Amino acid sequence: MSARVSLSAYLCAFAAMAIPTGEAVRAQTAQVNTPPASTQLDPLTVEADTKKKKKQTSAKAGASAASANAATTAPQPAMPAAAVLNIDIDGTVTENSGSYAAENSTIGGKLVLPIKETPRSISVLTRTRLDDENITTVTEAAERATGVYVRNQGDASDGPLFYSRGFLMSVSENGVPLNTDYYGPGLDTAIYDRIEIIRGPDGLMQGQGQLGGSVNLVRKAPLATQQVKTELSAGQWNNYRSMLDVSTPLLASGAVRARVVGLAEAKDSFVDFVGGERHMGYGIIAIDISESTTISLNALSQKNEVNPYYGALHIPNTNSYTPRGTFLGARWSNFDYNRQEYGAELKHRFDKDWSLSATLTRRDYDDTKRFAFHNPHPSFHLTGTSGLINRGTWFEAEQWTGDAHLTGRFGFLGRKHDIVIGANFENFDHERWSRNAPAIGLWPAGDPDIPYAEVTKAGSTISKVTQEGLYAQGRFEIMPWMHAHLGARLTDYKSQSSTQGVIYDEANVFTPYGGLVVDVTREWMVYASYADIFRPQGITTTDASDATLPPIVGEQYEVGIKASLLDGTLTPSLAFFRASDTGRPLPDPANPGHSIAAGEVLSEGFEVEVGARPMRGWELVSGYTYTETKFAAGQPGEVGTRFNSFYPKHTFKFWSNYAFSEGALDGVSLGVGLRAFSESTTSFSAPYRGKVSQPAYAVVDGRIAYKLDRHTELSLNVSNIFDEVCTPYPDVRAFYGEPRRAMAKVATTW
Repeated sequence: MSARVSLSAYLCAFAAMAIPTGEAVRAQTAQVNTPPASTQLDPLTVEADTKKKKKQTSAKAGASAASANAATTAPQPAMPAAAVLNIDIDGTVTENSGSYAAENSTIGGKLVLPIKETPRSISVLTRTRLDDENITTVTEAAERATGVYVRNQGDASDGPLFYSRGFLMSVSENGVPLNTDYYGPGLDTAIYDRIEIIRGPDGLMQGQGQLGGSVNLVRKAPLATQQVKTELSAGQWNNYRSMLDVSTPLLASGAVRARVVGLAEAKDSFVDFVGGERHMGYGIIAIDISESTTISLNALSQKNEVNPYYGALHIPNTNSYTPRGTFLGARWSNFDYNRQEYGAELKHRFDKDWSLSATLTRRDYDDTKRFAFHNPHPSFHLTGTSGLINRGTWFEAEQWTGDAHLTGRFGFLGRKHDIVIGANFENFDHERWSRNAPAIGLWPAGDPDIPYAEVTKAGSTISKVTQEGLYAQGRFEIMPWMHAHLGARLTDYKSQSSTQGVIYDEANVFTPYGGLVVDVTREWMVYASYADIFRPQGITTTDASDATLPPIVGEQYEVGIKASLLDGTLTPSLAFFRASDTGRPLPDPANPGHSIAAGEVLSEGFEVEVGARPMRGWELVSGYTYTETKFAAGQPGEVGTRFNSFYPKHTFKFWSNYAFSEGALDGVSLGVGLRAFSESTTSFSAPYRGKVSQPAYAVVDGRIAYKLDRHTELSLNVSNIFDEVCTPYPDVRAFYGEPRRAMAKVATTW
């Protein structure tokens, strides 16, 4: 524990030492914003200069544009603290944009493409939106994203589950897949520039995985100029949070840049005995070893102490649960999560068209859980008592992920084409222990004084997951108004454990991808695409010849239309999709004990998303999704019934914020959001048979903020304003949505 705390302390100490002051700041800023006299400029400087010129063109009448233009030809005084330029080679960074709209993304591949010109359904939650909505966890971000449904598992599992189009989603960081069985609780948004979401299979990058799509978490990087951000927050249930984010050049030339982020959080809950603390430190240093080559080194340390929430128990023969504030566990229950991470990245530009990028990351996990909580019981409604799960578990893991890819542009037959060729891998070795405490019989629900018994490690299971893949992707210009998108991947995947032996073993699984984009006008485009992903069958799932069944294939066909109207201030999109999970195992009626790959699940629907800036200071984004899922082929009684019936047919997300810039309300901003869902239902068979449902509901959020000056903003965010009582994922155990909660924040930028 001391080592983990000390890393955070070192990062904060480094931030304090690294911040230049006084004349040093002004000297560095002036030099960083003035390109060298050499005609062979650093590509980073060229990119920043290009972006400044584009801004100048769009705002010729502005005095600030004239000042920026002068900066390219002569030294000048330091820039205002608020005018921070990102070192942004590919144009994807959203920090300091002040916008909810992202023009480019890298999710779904390694090519940096405008979202409008990508034949897939993609959403991006920018840094500005994360800040405005006070989104501090990846779970909160997913809850607000178009077409995404979050299955909250409280603290009874290693993280929430994300769904899109009726299917599970995968998670990645900076485009490199994380193991979806364990990506850790409490991923904090403080270290991310943006969160990218693709709906539908992401097999080109993920390899094996789920059909629902992918959530990609993109890390913050050092900025070109100095910036210091702080946040202090306080809210209901003793919720306190502090954050420090420092980015600075370490050399006057800007060739060495660093960034550190540190945060501390402590909170209770609307349920007694539930709460926790989070401490995290993140640091990254980028070094330009030449005009065309940059090396980055990063480290992260996170520690979560959790007093867990175990949800509510279903009351048999009803559609009700135990009250929202009832605690159904032992007051001494505690989870201790620890995550350490170290990474390196190399970027090299051969020329303006070709570049190479490589990353390598190691993550270490060390978790301990000691807990007791109530388990559902058939006579619970009669006696008010139930059995307990009283256990200790330990988890230790080492995870290596890496990626290397070559990106380039070339001409052929008079047309320009973009390609990427690369490889990535994941090695995930982990060991689990589990030990039950002596049984104590039925225990009254709501009594937290469950006797504690010491338990020690026993019965470990050692597991290893390996995945390696080769991929290629291209965007080919057929005509100036028509582009073909093609891609493919070959994947090897293997999973094994000390107790089961080899569980999955697949080699050279081929995953194709294709799309066509046609520009109808300069503003409107139409597209069609195909994508798929595979999921291996268990090695014991065999056919009549004792051969393992081929992988389950999740495939999707999508057609849509996108537009960028009114100089990019209105970006509507419409997509129709048909996704199917084919080759699911079914019992072989002719050969008992064997299976056939004949099951199929189908999901069909459409999606509408609109981003807009109706006027200066007004940002809004909204999205509606209709999804119909069913078993297309399955066991008797299944065919035609809903698949994952807990997944709502209708979801609607909306958020808007308006910042006043004149008059009596100058400096005030107001925000309002809505998250609405249609009915969810679930049937279960253990420990007794039942069916529960959550009727349609809507949650309204709001925000009011006041900018004291150009450095400081005060804000108040209120979630669930009307205190809607809901259990978003109804089951024999359910987890209530959070009641109305207010959070005040003081944020500064220097």
